[in-house]
Amino acid sequence: MKRMLFFVPLLVCCLILGQHTAQATEGASSYYFPGSSTTFGVAVAPAPGFMMVNQMLFYSGEAHKAVLGGRVHLGLEADAFYNYVGGLYTFDGSVLGSKLQIGAVVPVGYTKIKASINSINVSDNKTDIGDSMLSAALYWGNGDLHYKLVESVFVPTGGYTAGNLANVGRNYWGYDTSLAMTWLNMKTGREISVVPGILFNSKNNATDYKSGNEFHVDLALNQFLASNLAVGLQGYYYHQVSGDSGSGAKLGSFEGESCGFGPAVLWMPKAGKGNLSVVAKWLHDVDQKNRLHGDYGQLTIGYKF
Repeated sequence: MKRMLFFVPLLVCCLILGQHTAQATEGASSYYFPGSSTTFGVAVAPAPGFMMVNQMLFYSGEAHKAVLGGRVHLGLEADAFYNYVGGLYTFDGSVLGSKLQIGAVVPVGYTKIKASINSINVSDNKTDIGDSMLSAALYWGNGDLHYKLVESVFVPTGGYTAGNLANVGRNYWGYDTSLAMTWLNMKTGREISVVPGILFNSKNNATDYKSGNEFHVDLALNQFLASNLAVGLQGYYYHQVSGDSGSGAKLGSFEGESCGFGPAVLWMPKAGKGNLSVVAKWLHDVDQKNRLHGDYGQLTIGYKF
């Protein structure tokens, strides 16, 4: 019954979005990468110490139209790969009755864009340093219920050139606040996680484009098959809650909405004196409005010293 209470809203949002097809924010994409806010036991407090993280994000999709480089492009096709490298440190002891974790990651990215403007086909690709992310999280819980409050800051350290069709960086700041909630029954190995959050964007001064604020929810229904192996069905819902603005927002408010889901797997093999974890995930957009429509892939490798 508890699983159904979370699974039904995901199916409903997908069915509702499936009734209309259309493209949100600058470039019809944003700092929010669908499904990346949740994994396995996302709100369960980790053991104190340092964890090294390497996360690879893949994306391939298309949009009917979008604003890139200050101009409206039609028939947009986009492929991207980002490799994030960084670390997380969980402090021993209690902070405000919770466990504190801080982290930072820096990506190297590749983007490839094809589109048309004024009936002329154009394309571009770029490999460069991407925008960094800083985070701080508080964990707490009671019994099978676990909670995690996270603040993430996206720092525009990535390569960006005004007027380029393809850019690895986004050239503006982002502030994402989320609350992860996990129900995990250790006897049965069943888990339900939901992670709602809201992302506030600053203005891209190079294009005078301010992307609207974004509400997002990641969900996970997971089953641990063994102490070191789990599988899950994970998904997301995204809704832009305020319109785009500025002289560069040539398509108006361009508010977006999308929904998708797919399989995920966790493997935790033995690795010397530390703990190794590998998470693989693939999500497919069911449908969208004013947003790139396609497939999202993730491969995350973590090593806990």
